[in-house]
Amino acid sequence: MQKFFLVLSFFLIQTNIFSQSVDLEAKLKAQEEALKEKSKEEEKDILNADYYKVFYLDGRVDNIDTTLNIYKDYKFNFLREDSFDLISFANSAHTFNKLAYNFKDFSKPGIGARGKHFHYFEKEDIGYYNVPTPLTEIFAKSTYEQGQILDMLVSINLTPQYNFTIAHKGYKSLGKYINTRSRGNQFRFISNYKSKNQLSHWRFHFVSQNIFNQENGGLDPDSIYFFEQATNYFVLDESGNQIENEDGSFEMIEYDGYLDRSRLSPMLFGEGFLYSKRFFSDFERVLLTGKKESLNTLTLNYQFTHEYKKIQFNDPMNNRMFGEVSDFINDDQKVSDQNRFIEQENRLVLSSNSNKLGNIKLSYSLTNWVNSFKIYENQDIDNSIFELNEDQSNISFNWKKVSNNYSFDINFNKSAKDSFKSDFISLNIKGNPIKNLNFEIGSSIIEKSPNFNFKLYRSAYESYNWINDNLQNEKISNINLKLSYKELLVLTADYNEIDNYTFFRESSNALTGESDLKRLAIVNQAENKINYYSLKMFSKVDFGKFSFVNTARYQKNEQEVSVENLLTLNVPEWVTRNTIMYSADVFNKSLFIQTGITFNYFTKYFADYYNPLISEFVTQNYKEIGEFPRFDFFFNAKIQQTRVFIKVEHLNSSFSGYDYYSDPFSPYRDMSVRLGLVWNFFS
Repeated sequence: MQKFFLVLSFFLIQTNIFSQSVDLEAKLKAQEEALKEKSKEEEKDILNADYYKVFYLDGRVDNIDTTLNIYKDYKFNFLREDSFDLISFANSAHTFNKLAYNFKDFSKPGIGARGKHFHYFEKEDIGYYNVPTPLTEIFAKSTYEQGQILDMLVSINLTPQYNFTIAHKGYKSLGKYINTRSRGNQFRFISNYKSKNQLSHWRFHFVSQNIFNQENGGLDPDSIYFFEQATNYFVLDESGNQIENEDGSFEMIEYDGYLDRSRLSPMLFGEGFLYSKRFFSDFERVLLTGKKESLNTLTLNYQFTHEYKKIQFNDPMNNRMFGEVSDFINDDQKVSDQNRFIEQENRLVLSSNSNKLGNIKLSYSLTNWVNSFKIYENQDIDNSIFELNEDQSNISFNWKKVSNNYSFDINFNKSAKDSFKSDFISLNIKGNPIKNLNFEIGSSIIEKSPNFNFKLYRSAYESYNWINDNLQNEKISNINLKLSYKELLVLTADYNEIDNYTFFRESSNALTGESDLKRLAIVNQAENKINYYSLKMFSKVDFGKFSFVNTARYQKNEQEVSVENLLTLNVPEWVTRNTIMYSADVFNKSLFIQTGITFNYFTKYFADYYNPLISEFVTQNYKEIGEFPRFDFFFNAKIQQTRVFIKVEHLNSSFSGYDYYSDPFSPYRDMSVRLGLVWNFFS
């Protein structure tokens, strides 16, 4: 801005001196206006890039980015993240099945119910803002049938030191299948304060989350048949056998009524809820500052977390899909299981930042968990087995150092007790040895306890009651490598060696395939070591206004079969996403557009199925899904800070075969047209 005013003053002086020359004056004015417009654009870009910032607990710093590119297109979904390694269920705001796994997670054991946590706001997901002017962001997108998604955020700096942010994500979607309606409200209040002398820093957030899903358990066997046959299906006799014609062919009926998905019958008429509230406070005080190179700052940090969760499952029809109900539940009573979880953590961190030694952090944390259950009260039930009350203390060490074009990061954590432990050590090195070429290499060793759902569960269903005190800790060794050259090519390789992998397996029909009417899951640990390899490639090549963007993952498991010939960790061998895109400025560069086709595909594998009672995925070995192509058409446009998205999802669903599933019993989405926008206001 200072340069702008100096240049502007120069031109004003020149105009006064040479006011006699009309031609010169006009020329100078034209130059002045051009300079003004250029300076305004530069000022806006600089302001957005340098001053509108978002800070995270792990040290990440993001800028408010209003550009439109293919990466934004990949994130224009309910999660607002790239979901390459996931396959969504038919309705928005439901769960996702995994196409790949990440075993580099250092987190402590949690409640479980992992099927309901894909779009859950963890404390690491919360950003703390600092903005020079009020900022408003609106994310909106249509859903399936009746409803929409609306995520709004307002961030204001009351003073240069204090910012508060209010955000709310609300959604509702009826869905096309019976009993798949979803709705939710996720409210965030975020506060960020830094004193004038920069010695004190306080961050706080409160998050309230209310997530509801109707649970249909997938389609029943007859409806799966009608779904797959679609417009043509075989006629069956009373015994369920195909009726043969005189010429040897089988009698078929042409009928497209089942393309109305509301005619297909579900397995279940259940309801799933997740209620949550979290208070988080992070206070930091600089204790020592100095000019010596050996020690620049010494900082004390105190963090407090209190989080409450309630996972509830209702079955109004007292379904027998999950086996027999306990005797104290009458036939006219609905099942209503509640799993309540409280986590409270106090963490103290002492850190030093030195030019020579880098950043060193020492921390101590004390965590307490209370995991309790509530089903219908009865005097004959021993309530003492309905609760776990555990605590764990940890000491941690972290060292980060940046030297020239290289950075080093070492993490270490040790738990005081074996139960509910989370021990790990990791080393990560990043470098830029030559221009445009970056590498990252890392290794970690992790030993952690399985989550609480594996340890204890209580339900009105007799088969879903267990206490597992003898589970071994999972042990994971990981090596990973990442190479990137500009945007042209990014290669990521991972190797994981896993001991005592803990999972849910089917205990009823899935091992025989004789019947699909029950879903009985039990806790299991892999008897043998699992070797999991993964290689991921990303490339982006531009030819004029056309771009070719490709993402592919190859992965393989080396594992011996476990219980009754059941593989414990199942993934597709190949996952790929390929996009061809056209980009251009139109209408005198007032509008920027992108349009193209994205192709998605993964090979067949024994996908886990979703169990809504425990909100977990269960391993099975009798039905594969995959090898169905998905073509998505998109047209995106940007006008100033507004980005508009139009998508035709799975446009080939009506002519490429009705064999697309998200899990063995739940179909993927039919063709649909989705509209939405992301709108940023800078006041």
